[in-house]
Amino acid sequence: EAIVAEHDGRPHWGKMHTLDADRFSELYPRFGEFREHRDVLDPARVFTNDYLDRVLGE
Repeated sequence: EAIVAEHDGRPHWGKMHTLDADRFSELYPRFGEFREHRDVLDPARVFTNDYLDRVLGE
């Protein structure tokens, strides 16, 4: 992750990493839009887990 950050990279969505929702919102300008879609499509958070709660926010 340090090398990726050094080169202004972003993690792959399908790979495990230690970044959280705050950092993702800095890296992905439209991250808020993604979260809005998730709120519509999965309002009860059926398709989530601890990892996704950290990465995408609760």
